[in-house]
Amino acid sequence: MDIKKTLCILAFVGIAGLNAQTSGQNYTLSPYSNFGLGELIQPNFLQAGAASQTYSGAYSYSLLNPATLGNLRYATLDFGMNGRFGKIQSGNETQSFNGGSFSYISMAFNNYRTEKRTPYETLVNGKTIKKYKTTPYAWNSAIALYPSTSMGYNYTYESAAPFKNRTSHVGSGGVNILELTQAVKLGKVVQLGYSGGYMFGQLKDNAVFSFPDTVGFQFVEDERIVDVKGIQHRAGLLFTLEKDSAAHSLGFSYGFHSGMRANRFRTARTLELVSSGGVNRLLVVDTVLDEQSGKRPFTMPASLGVGYQFRFRRSISVAVDYRKSLWGNYSAFFNPGGSLAHRSDYGLSLTLNPMDEKTPGKKRMRPPVRMGVSMAETQNVLTSAGNPYTVAEQRAFIGFGIPLSRRYYDNRSLRSIVHFQADYISRGKNTVGLAREEYIVFSLSMNLGDIWFQRRKFD
Repeated sequence: MDIKKTLCILAFVGIAGLNAQTSGQNYTLSPYSNFGLGELIQPNFLQAGAASQTYSGAYSYSLLNPATLGNLRYATLDFGMNGRFGKIQSGNETQSFNGGSFSYISMAFNNYRTEKRTPYETLVNGKTIKKYKTTPYAWNSAIALYPSTSMGYNYTYESAAPFKNRTSHVGSGGVNILELTQAVKLGKVVQLGYSGGYMFGQLKDNAVFSFPDTVGFQFVEDERIVDVKGIQHRAGLLFTLEKDSAAHSLGFSYGFHSGMRANRFRTARTLELVSSGGVNRLLVVDTVLDEQSGKRPFTMPASLGVGYQFRFRRSISVAVDYRKSLWGNYSAFFNPGGSLAHRSDYGLSLTLNPMDEKTPGKKRMRPPVRMGVSMAETQNVLTSAGNPYTVAEQRAFIGFGIPLSRRYYDNRSLRSIVHFQADYISRGKNTVGLAREEYIVFSLSMNLGDIWFQRRKFD
C-alpha cells in the first residue's frame, strides 16, 4: 500500500475515533435516551438497507451478522456520516433539534481465497465431455469503529407539592465499539463468522433541583458520570442457495457480552443564588456527596437475529429481518430501580440492482436503489395515564448509490460507490407524560474498493 494512503487512512481513523467519542452529544435530543445506556443506534452500512442478517457482497457486509463478511472478494474502506433534523413534542411544548454525527468507519480485506476444482464427466450430444466443478473457500477480516448508543436529553418538570419546585435534567455521551470481525466461506452455501468488539464510552447526567425559600432560590445539583467498558461478542451463520435465476439466503446471528464494567463518579452539592449589584451568582454552600464506585460489573442483554433474502438474477432483491434483544435482563448498579423490557426489531427492504460489482461483459455498473421500512417495539416501557405503554419506533428510508470508476495504471478499473440515503423516523406519542419525536436523517457514505489500496508499480 502507498505510504501516503496509509497515513491518510490512519489519520482518518484517528479523527473518526475522536468524533465517535463525542457523537452522543449531537446525535439526539430525546427524553427516551435517559434509560439504560441511552438510545440504541444499531448502525449498519447504508448499502445494507434493512437487510441486517443477509446483506453480503463482494465489497461489503453487514455489521449485525459477521458471517456476511464471508463473500468479500476485495479490500474496501467504508465510512459514513449523517445530519439529523427534527422536533420533539410533549403536551403543548415543542423543541426542535439539528445535529449530526459520524456513522461508522470500516476496513475489510481478504486473507485467503481459493477455488477447488473437481473434474466430472457429462454427456453432451451423445459425447462424453470433461468439465470442472469449482468450490470457493475464503477467510476474510474487517475492523470497524462505530457509535453503539447515544445519550442526549434536556428537559424540565415542575411540581407544586409539597412546595413549588423545579427539576431539570441534562444528559450527554454514549458508548462506542471498536470491532474485529473474522469470517470464513466454506463452499458456495455456508459462511461462518465471529466478531469481538471493545465497548467504551462515558455517560453524563446532571440533575438540578431548585426551590424558593424566604431568602431566595436554593439549588441541589446531582452530577453523575459513568465510564463504561466491556466486550461485545457476535456469532453468525449464513446459508445461500442459488438455483437457476434465483438466490435464497438465510442468516442467523447471536450476540452476548462479557467483562462489562462501569465506574460511577457522583457529586452532589447545595448551591444558593445570590444577587449583588444586579448580578446573579451561584455559590456552593456545601458538597454533600463526592464518591467513586470503583469498577463494578453489570449485565448486558443477549440478542438473536434471523433474516431471509430472495434475489432474482442481478435485478432485484427483497429481504425481511427480525431481531430480539433481551433488555429485560439488563441490570446495572448505576441505573437503580430502572426496568426495561425485551426489544423487538422488524425490517423489510427492497433493492434494485443489488449486486455491488459490475456484471461481467457490461460496460458500466448499474446504480443500486434501495427502499424499505423498519419498526421496533423498544425496550422503554413507560406509564401513561396509569397504563403501561411500550414506546414504538418507525422508520422509512430510500437511498441510492452512484458508482465511480477510472482506469488504473495496468488498465484495471478502480471501483467505488458514493451512497446517499434519507430516513424518516418517528418515536413515541404525544400524550400524558410521554413525548412524540419526528426526525429526518440525511446520510452520506463512501465505499472505496480494491485497487485504491494497492501500491503502484510506477509513480
